[in-house]
Amino acid sequence: MAFGIVAALAGSAATAQAQDKQRNSEIYHIFDIRTAAAKSAVTKAAEAGLRSNVSDSDITTPIVMGPPPEKPGRMEIVNALDSKSFGGLAGLMSAGQALQFKQARCDGAIWIANANRRVRGSQQLRLTFCLYPYRDGYQLDVYGIDSKERGGGIGAMLGRALAETVVGKAGDWTNKTILDVVRSIRNQTQATISYVEGQPEFTGTPWEENDALLPHATEREAR
Repeated sequence: MAFGIVAALAGSAATAQAQDKQRNSEIYHIFDIRTAAAKSAVTKAAEAGLRSNVSDSDITTPIVMGPPPEKPGRMEIVNALDSKSFGGLAGLMSAGQALQFKQARCDGAIWIANANRRVRGSQQLRLTFCLYPYRDGYQLDVYGIDSKERGGGIGAMLGRALAETVVGKAGDWTNKTILDVVRSIRNQTQATISYVEGQPEFTGTPWEENDALLPHATEREAR
């Protein structure tokens, strides 16, 4: 929780400085993972897929005792501004600033990962992964807040163009990070993956493609 709030405060400050040229969006995806693999094997595979793309991450493996439930858990999206501690602060913020305080709560998950990507003048992305066990395998829930810079002067636009040539387009990296986690689980545990739902929705089965090239070192350093 503390990790998300700190990231939200940083994102809120950035938004306040560029409200008129920043586009903020929420994303989420849910994957069904059918496999008999042990928890340790699945979480190890998930972490390997994440670390191939991210250097700034916070990973937790909570203790979840007892047999797996019949149905998987599901992440809950909460807003820290709803807490009484923040009073009427939300009313003083723009919609984009308030969005930065939303985060996923992963109660019952056996693996929780928070990852950040920051490319100055281009993108600030925060992703949360929640892995839930259940009788037939696992479910992976992903939630993210993606803030992209738009507009600005010639200098800002040239800076973003230069950043894209070095670290790639923001949307491509976002999808690659999510799919590499799913792909790593599939490849290392022989799991059968199906897409449950999401926004924006994935089409087809891109996790079955063998596009697992590692990003350039400068891309990971840009987080």
